[in-house]
Amino acid sequence: MSETDANDGGVRRRTLLKAGGAAAAVGLTGVGINAVGEEAEAASDESGRETVHGNCWICRASCGQEVTVADGKAIDLTGVDGHPKASAGEGREGTLCSKGMGQLNKTYNPNRIREPHIREDGELRAASWDEAIEFAAQRLEEFAEEHGPEKFLRYQGYPLGKHPWHDLVFKNLYGAPIKVGRKTTCHGPFSDSWAWMSGYGREWPDWQNSEYIIAWGRNVMECFRGQWEPKGVLDAKERNDATVVCIDPRYTKTAEVADQWIPIKPRTDGALALAMANVIIEEGLYDEEFIGNYTHGFESYKEAVADKTPEWAAEITDVDADVIRDIAIGFAEAAPSSVAFPWTGIAYQSNGFKNAQNIQALNGLVGNIDSKGGTRQWTAGFGLDDPHEKQGIDVPANYEDQPTPDYDDYPFQRHVRDLSHNLVPKAVERGDIKGFVNNWSQPPKSGNTRAWFEALEEMDLVITVDAFWTGVSKRADVVFPGASQLEQPFLQTGGDGSYSTNGWVTGSKPAIEPVGNCRRDYQVYKALAEEMGWGEYFPWETGEEYYDSQLEAIGLSFDELDEKSYEIVADFEYRQYEDGGFDTENGLFNFDLDAKPEYKALADDIGVSTAPAWHPPDDDLFGETTNEEYPLLFTDLMVEQFSRGHCQALSQSLEAYAQRFGHEDEDYRGNYLHINPKDAKARGIEDGDWVKVQSADDEIELMANLWEGIRPGWVGTENGFGVGSAQPDEEGANSMLLNKERHVEPTTGMTARNHPVEIERLGGEPR
Repeated sequence: MSETDANDGGVRRRTLLKAGGAAAAVGLTGVGINAVGEEAEAASDESGRETVHGNCWICRASCGQEVTVADGKAIDLTGVDGHPKASAGEGREGTLCSKGMGQLNKTYNPNRIREPHIREDGELRAASWDEAIEFAAQRLEEFAEEHGPEKFLRYQGYPLGKHPWHDLVFKNLYGAPIKVGRKTTCHGPFSDSWAWMSGYGREWPDWQNSEYIIAWGRNVMECFRGQWEPKGVLDAKERNDATVVCIDPRYTKTAEVADQWIPIKPRTDGALALAMANVIIEEGLYDEEFIGNYTHGFESYKEAVADKTPEWAAEITDVDADVIRDIAIGFAEAAPSSVAFPWTGIAYQSNGFKNAQNIQALNGLVGNIDSKGGTRQWTAGFGLDDPHEKQGIDVPANYEDQPTPDYDDYPFQRHVRDLSHNLVPKAVERGDIKGFVNNWSQPPKSGNTRAWFEALEEMDLVITVDAFWTGVSKRADVVFPGASQLEQPFLQTGGDGSYSTNGWVTGSKPAIEPVGNCRRDYQVYKALAEEMGWGEYFPWETGEEYYDSQLEAIGLSFDELDEKSYEIVADFEYRQYEDGGFDTENGLFNFDLDAKPEYKALADDIGVSTAPAWHPPDDDLFGETTNEEYPLLFTDLMVEQFSRGHCQALSQSLEAYAQRFGHEDEDYRGNYLHINPKDAKARGIEDGDWVKVQSADDEIELMANLWEGIRPGWVGTENGFGVGSAQPDEEGANSMLLNKERHVEPTTGMTARNHPVEIERLGGEPR
């Protein structure tokens, strides 16, 4: 056993947080020394340890895990070497972030729900599985008879088990057609703009091969989809001498490793992107071959940026004109091995769609589409078998003919079949939604919170699968205690990862048996389907058997995959569009979205250009502006320790978060209001003070954290805390209390998370 693999007090050395250097700046290693619950700690002295595999899906990353198990208890975790998600590639060390390490804390958490519960006479009570399944089936049948299945909303979030069984039961068999997807709570503006421009859902940069990286409103070093992403950025810096530019009003972990941090004025990103295009075109640095052969709308793009000089943008963005020229030229000269990549920093803006379109257009302008070191159009390159088809089982699509409501007052709903998250309370008020099934998510923490709580109270039936008591599970009629990631089987395929030209498959059996009376997903959905007379669609005894059937397509058994953790399966090339074009309406990369009929109609309705354009916040469509009464702009932030608002009850993560901002000696374990010392001084606020955040609509209270790393005039806090959270005392503030139905991006219906506010000092102690 090597030194790096040697045990150190029950946790292997390479899972310990490394000190110094870039690796310490990112979440490349775990923090799990004190994370193991008493149950697992008791097992660490037992003999007979074994190492098995797992896959972390707390943020959909599917990082491969090595799980040390002793006497049936998981006691240690680390990444799988060479894994496409957990490592930087073949022969490279696999690690886990603190969220992945938090799976031990989650599995053995004393606050975890361990028994099914049903609501009778207005109260939740523990029940047996047979009782809970029978109760749920009866209520679902009554609901369908009274309201119709079309009024039963499907909602899935993070962490999300990688399986089809939730939709098989509630969409295909029950016939519930409407869901709320993550596009309206996480990434709609940049993923829809990219999909409509390039025909690909979301681009993932070929980080490790890039020579010029612009992390634009994305904190890739700690908010990533797999350890391969930050490792790829570090590889690019070390091996390619890549330039990394971080455009963000916050000094993030990505800013720490960047060559240049640009603390742009919030919500002016679109203006900066247009000015960069102006420079690139004026300097003749655009890719004429790519534009001439594979794009549409260049002339309208060129016209749109003709007068958008760096000096014009400097006044809007607070970014020096010479800096704009420098990054534009550096980005273009490195193409096609360069990338400008946006994320939630752009998606959270009410003018986010146009801003994202302007940023995405830069990638087309320099021709770094699906190129080595550019914006990769990843593909798995292979498919798995359909187990139902192999068994001759024709799965019905009972959702297809169900009526769905119209929302003509909300233009974005015309091209979105499913509901925008913020519109769900309106749908309940109108009687279009009467109940919902929830899988590992906390919708009231993703926007329009107070209205969501009221809507939950109005619904006739709420069913949830979850691990903790939250604002949803406390209001549910049926609570199924789901198995944690370590207790579930897993199978996933992909292309985006550390192997730039390969597809892969990763999978694992359950590392341990479920604690308490929790059940694995397959057993929950199979039992419910059998109770409702649909047992023929669940002929497999376990989820592992289902996955085994899928893998026959590539000549691999689930046992073999579990033994290996992952397998590299397929090869594919760069510049795939050269063989058949782009998967868009016209087969081209679209600068101008007039070729997308749904968007053209929407743009005409709301009076915006289909070409790249600058739309500033305007107190109407594109976001509320600050004013004398509310002079600061507030938004939600993310850090590596937490997972999008859904697992904030983990004591290990809360402790790491407090230590990060120097408040570990405080008793308080809620979120902090990050405020620049200049703004704090003007209001008489000191570090650790209790403060009130007041908007025109609502208010929240939380602890102040004075921080030079946030731009003056801009304040923010991490989401997932406060009322409705998984913390038993609901400590901290639910930032989405400030968010109301109207706070949406007008193209995609995405929850917009920027609110003009004023901050008031309340005192020195939490109230």
